[in-house]
Amino acid sequence: MLLSTLLERERRFKIALRAGIPALIFIFVILYILFVQDTDIEVSIKDSLIVAGIVFTTIYFIYFMLELATKGTLLDKETDGFNQNAFIEIVKHKKPKTIALLVIKNLESIGENYGYENLNIALNDIIDSLDIFLTQYGVKNIIIGRYSRSKFILALDKDTKDIEDILNKFTQNYNSINNIDIDYIFSVIANNHKDSIRKIINLIDIDVINKQKKKIIVKDSKKEIELEEAIRDALKRQSLSFTFRPLLNSNTHKVDIYTISIKMILRDQRELLPRVYLPIINHLGLGQIYDLVVLKEVVKTASLIDESISLSFNLSPFSIRDRGFLKNALDIIKADNIEPSRIIIEIYEKNTHYNISNYLKILDNIRTKGIRISIDNFGSSNSSFDYIKYFKFDMVQFDRDFTRNINDKNSLAMFKSLLKMCNELNIITIAKWVDDDTQKEKLKELNIDYMQGFGIKKPISRRELIIEHN
Repeated sequence: MLLSTLLERERRFKIALRAGIPALIFIFVILYILFVQDTDIEVSIKDSLIVAGIVFTTIYFIYFMLELATKGTLLDKETDGFNQNAFIEIVKHKKPKTIALLVIKNLESIGENYGYENLNIALNDIIDSLDIFLTQYGVKNIIIGRYSRSKFILALDKDTKDIEDILNKFTQNYNSINNIDIDYIFSVIANNHKDSIRKIINLIDIDVINKQKKKIIVKDSKKEIELEEAIRDALKRQSLSFTFRPLLNSNTHKVDIYTISIKMILRDQRELLPRVYLPIINHLGLGQIYDLVVLKEVVKTASLIDESISLSFNLSPFSIRDRGFLKNALDIIKADNIEPSRIIIEIYEKNTHYNISNYLKILDNIRTKGIRISIDNFGSSNSSFDYIKYFKFDMVQFDRDFTRNINDKNSLAMFKSLLKMCNELNIITIAKWVDDDTQKEKLKELNIDYMQGFGIKKPISRRELIIEHN
C-alpha cells in the first residue's frame, strides 16, 4: 500500500477520534444526569427528544468533520499519491537523499485514444507498480506525489546513482500498462537539505523540460540553485553580450542586415549561451523582462548606426502574444524615432500555437506598424509550415541543415521547392551557416537572397558595428 494512503487513513482516524471522543463523553454525561442520578427512571417524551437530538447532533458533527477532512486530503484524487503541497510538507520532515521527477510524455495521447477512464486506471497502476518496484530494490519510506497532470515527484532515501539505475529499469520493464504503451522521461537530483523543496523541484523540472531523449541527468541542486541566482543577478544588471552576424545581400553584394546572437555574462565572467540561460529565465517567469532588455538594446544600437542597416533578433512567441509586453515593445521602438522596417523580429516555435488565428492577428498588427517579421529555422518543425500557410512573412531563415546538406539529393530537392514557394510569395530568403565557397556558390545558383556564416563574413561586436556603420 502507498505511504500516502496509509498516512491519509491515519489522519482521518485521528480526526474521527478528535471529533468522536468529546461527543461520546458529552452523551455519557447527559445520560448520567437524566437516568442514573434519579432512583426512579422515568423517560418522558421530552427526555427522549433531548437524547435523540444529542445523538443526531453528535453523528452529524462526526460526519461533518470527516467530510472536512476529506476535502483537506493529503491525496491526489486520481492516483492516491500525495498532492503537491502534501508532498512538500512530508519531505521537509523526512529529508530524503534524492528527489526524482517521472513524466508520462504521451499522457494526453493516451486520454484521447483510450478514454480518460482507462487513463486514470493506468495512472493508478503505474504508481502502484512503481511503489512495488522500488520496494523490491530495497527502497523504504517511498514518497510519491503528483506534481502536475503528467508529472510525478518522488522522494527516496537512497543515493541518486542507485535511483537512476532503478528508474531506468522501471521505465524499460513497465513501458506498457494494461496494453497501453507508456512513454516515460525522468530526471533525478540530490537533495542537499539546505534549499527549499520547491526550488529543488523547479530545478529538476527544468531538466526534464530540456530533455529530448529518455536519459538521466544527475545534478547537484546547490550548484543549480547558485546558477539560477547568478542568472537572475545577470539579468537584473542587464549583463548581456551582443554579437552581430552579417547577412550578405546576394544582389548588391553588400551587408545591410545583421542577425543578433546573445550571451549572458555572469559576475565570475562565465559566458552562458541562450540554450543554458533561457530555460531558467522562462521558468522563473522573467522571459518578458529579458525580451524587453534585448529589445531596448537593439533599438538603441539601431539609432547609432546607418539607416540602411537593419537588425534581426529573436523574441519569444510567449512575449509577443502578451498585450502588455507588445504595447511596451511598440512604445520603445516608437520612442527612438527609428524606421520600424529596420527592426526584424525572428519567431520560432516547435509546436503550432493552439489559437493560431488570434496569434496571426497579433503578428499582422505588428506588421502594420512597419516592423518586419521573419521565421527562424524554417523547415525544422511542422509549425513553420502551418504559419506560412496563413501569414505573409517578410523573411524566411532556413534551418542550417539545408545549407549543411546542400549536396544531398533529397535535401536539395526539398530546399529548391521551398525556395520556389518563397519566391512566388515574395518572401526574402536567408541561408545561414554558410562555411565554405562550395556552399556559397551553390546558394548563388539557387538565387538565395541573403547568406550568413563564417564563409561570408565573421561576426562582429557592437562596438565594431557602430564604428563600421556610424
